[in-house]
Amino acid sequence: MIRFAIVLLLLANAGYYAFSHGMLRSLGWAPENPAEPERLQQQVNPEALRIMTREEMEQAQKQVQSAAPAAEAPVNPASEATGKPAAEPDKSTDKLAEKPAEKPEKPEKRECLVAGSFDAKQVEALRLQLVKLPEGSWKLDSTTSAGRWMVYVGKFSSQDALDKRREELRALDISTDRARLASLEPGISLGRFSTEEAAERHLAAMGKKGVSGAKVVVDRPETINYTLRLPRVDAATKKRVQSWHVMDGKDLQACS
Repeated sequence: MIRFAIVLLLLANAGYYAFSHGMLRSLGWAPENPAEPERLQQQVNPEALRIMTREEMEQAQKQVQSAAPAAEAPVNPASEATGKPAAEPDKSTDKLAEKPAEKPEKPEKRECLVAGSFDAKQVEALRLQLVKLPEGSWKLDSTTSAGRWMVYVGKFSSQDALDKRREELRALDISTDRARLASLEPGISLGRFSTEEAAERHLAAMGKKGVSGAKVVVDRPETINYTLRLPRVDAATKKRVQSWHVMDGKDLQACS
């Protein structure tokens, strides 16, 4: 078996030697000859080939050197693939990236403020200004002051007449006081009461003691007072409200 393989190998080497040296060309088996006329027939525009002179060679070298910097410039893969010049990097994006992030603005401070008190007449003028503010940004709180009634004797024509009547009442063991109202002076108060019914009962008791000429009068009428409340007001609104003449000099104070 080994002898057969050796013989086969010798035959293959002999065949390759005959083929590579053209010994089998007559049989159509031979390597391609680079000197064959077919090589010349494959030339493209051979008449364009010419030998350059020394001057032409130097001129061509200068042109190559002048074009070298442009050739050495880096080529963007994207422009090379598309055939279009690549867009320059967006420098504005870099600037935005370098710019530090702005700190969020702190919310404007707001506070609860009150002012008062206002009577019914004052609050009507105040409402005309308050409606200019955002809805729900203000409130008017009302408080009612109860009326007061007085058992009164007078009005006397002179101070002497008042003093004489006071002496008579003291003789009956009845306490007296000044009326303290300009419209009722000179006059005597026999007592002040939070309800009209209480004042009427006291008047009846004075009558039983022999007091004449007394009557029940209104010492202080029932009143409604208003307080302005601004639950969440900023500095600008505070200054605006405080400048209104209808505030009548009343300052805005912190809510209690």
